[in-house]
Amino acid sequence: MTTTFAPPDPTTIVPPGGGRRLTPLRLAATLAVLLLAAAMITIASLALFTDTATVGGNTFTTGTIDINAAPTSALVSVSAMVPGDQDTAPLTVTNGGSLDLRYAVESTTTEDVLASELVLTIKSGVTTCNDANWAASGTTLYSGRLGSVAGDGVIGSPTAGSDAGDRTLAPAASEVLCVNVTLPLASTAGQGATTTATLDFLAEQTANNP
Repeated sequence: MTTTFAPPDPTTIVPPGGGRRLTPLRLAATLAVLLLAAAMITIASLALFTDTATVGGNTFTTGTIDINAAPTSALVSVSAMVPGDQDTAPLTVTNGGSLDLRYAVESTTTEDVLASELVLTIKSGVTTCNDANWAASGTTLYSGRLGSVAGDGVIGSPTAGSDAGDRTLAPAASEVLCVNVTLPLASTAGQGATTTATLDFLAEQTANNP
């Protein structure tokens, strides 16, 4: 009896451990299927549901600090003044801005001699603000010399923040101050002199400014 041995087909792949033999064509097809499955998993992982919500119209507007005083000049004025003379007039202070404010007042004069002799008095709540009646009512906010060249603080303080004597006003609110300037009978200095006083109203916000 003659036995014939045939060498294995080089195109046939035998898996380790035996089993079904795969040809290169089948192996390639298997790899292609595996790669296709991996690609489908990647695409599926990128397919997300999304949505967007928008909140618009976020507008910011700053408030205003605007203080006004009326009249703006020649509130009290006396010529040929002698000891014992006085002049009295109302002064209206208004908050023309949109924010609550506090204010202080400074008085600056053009010289110091006569300014030191003249007595400035500022009151609030005066019923009748004239020479004859100003002293009969109201609350005194300041009484002292008219001012100085360097400038005197007569109501409150211009330092930022709440200070003793500062006045507050709400938006669109106003108050009437009664202003009196007197040359006392005992005055002997300042004869023939002239002085001009300027009242500066210094306002600041009250919000976030304790």
